Parts: sequence; structure tokens; C-alpha cells
Amino acid sequence: MSSDLSQSQRADWHRQSGGAVGRLRSLRERVLDRAIPQRFVFHHVPKCGGTSVGRALRKRCILSQGTVLPEASYRAFEAFMGQGDTERMLVDVLDLREQMLLYLMFADTRCISAHVRFSEAAYERFAEQYKFITILREPVSRFLSHYAWSHGRSGAHAEIREEFDAFLETPRAARLGASYVEFFSGLPKEADLRADSSIDKAITGLSRFAVVGRLDDQKGFTNAIRRELGLRVRIGHENRAGGARPGLRVSELSEAQLARVRALCAPDLAVWEAAP
Repeated sequence: MSSDLSQSQRADWHRQSGGAVGRLRSLRERVLDRAIPQRFVFHHVPKCGGTSVGRALRKRCILSQGTVLPEASYRAFEAFMGQGDTERMLVDVLDLREQMLLYLMFADTRCISAHVRFSEAAYERFAEQYKFITILREPVSRFLSHYAWSHGRSGAHAEIREEFDAFLETPRAARLGASYVEFFSGLPKEADLRADSSIDKAITGLSRFAVVGRLDDQKGFTNAIRRELGLRVRIGHENRAGGARPGLRVSELSEAQLARVRALCAPDLAVWEAAP
């Protein structure tokens, strides 16, 4: 703007400029209301087919979409904290991801697809504007897929170094078997995820979701998305673990291994069986 303008001319310019910006914002909102009629959060539990779901949703909502990536959020947290305890930071980073979710919601992002826990703070503030959706997988299969994906994945923030039998005896394996409790209970990260009360909280949390899909019924899931969100999506197949690895299919586990995995997954099996 020219420095030669009088004060009144400057005021007129700002009023007209503000009016134009306001009209553009109003136009953008109308376009978004038509393209993305319902704001929503897709809670992406690892190894439940969520990468394919998230990608399909974000493509459909390209005008207003956001995500929270596990690798990038962990690296940001690691750089900020300057810590070296990987196992501790894998838990502590959960709070950062919840904060990132809240930021996206306060920014009025219409489509949010994120590796993030259900947030009581988000639900209390945004339940009237946003719907919450997720997709689940049979817990033993999910556990085995998670191990196969992470084992020996050098350089990844969540690499699992232990061989299968050794891993089953670790605290991380116990936490992995309670992933649904961690994601849907809304409890603090320090909570006992294997307690009956925590399992009940996760089941209650899922009852607040508009859509709870199952990986073995993608047609039902996409139909529910269309009904609840007004979106037609086509879900592909992403992030399949490369190559079948010995001992990681349920049919290939020994009786002792299967019993151990089922015991580890007992919290998630309870949520799976009770989920809507």
C-alpha cells in the first residue's frame, strides 16, 4: 500500500480489504460445507488397515484435512526432549499427539486422520461439531501383524529388536496387547491398561463413536461412513508387511505361543467382543 495515502484512505482500504477477505472466507466455508458436510476424526490404531482408510478419507477431503504421523511426531518429541530412553518416549509421546489433535480441531480441520488416542478433552469440547470413527481388527492377528511390521525395522522409531518368544516377555508386548484400551479409554498414559476398569472405560469410549468398523467387513464400514459422514470412499490396501515370516500366522504358532499371545491380548479381546 502506498505511503502517500491519507489516513482516511488507509482506513477505507482496510475496510474494503477486510470485507473481501471475509467474503472469501464465507465462500470457502460454503464450498467446504458442500464437499465435507460433517467434521470427523478417524482414530487410526496401528495394523488395523488404517493407513488405507486414512488415505482414502484424506483424498476425499483434500480441501481441509490433517494428520498426525507416528514417526514424525516421535522425532519431533525426541528432538524437543533430548532424551534417549526409547521405550519411555514411546509412551510419553502420546500426550504430544493428543495436543496435535486438539490443535487440528481448534483450527477447524474438517477431516482428521491420526495415530492418536481418544481424547476426553477433545470430546468434551467438540462432540457437537465432530464425529469420531475407527476400524478394528481381531486382536491376535493385529498383535502378530504389529510385531511383523516392527521387528528388525532398523532406523524406525518403534523398531522391535527382540525375537518373537523373547518379545512376548517384555513390558512392551503387554502394552501392545492392550492397544485398544490405550486408544479408546481416554485414560492418562500412566494408567494400568490391563485393569478391568480400564477395559470398561475403553468399551464406554467406543460407544461414543459414530462408526466402529471391522477390518473383515470393509463394505459395512464404507456404508457406515457414507451414512454418518456423507462421504463415498474406496479403500485400497496399504502397508502390508512384506513377505510371510515364519511363526507369525496364527496357524503357525505353537500352542504355547498362541496361549501366550492370547493372554497378552486379553484386554483387547474383551474390547473387541464388546465393541458395537
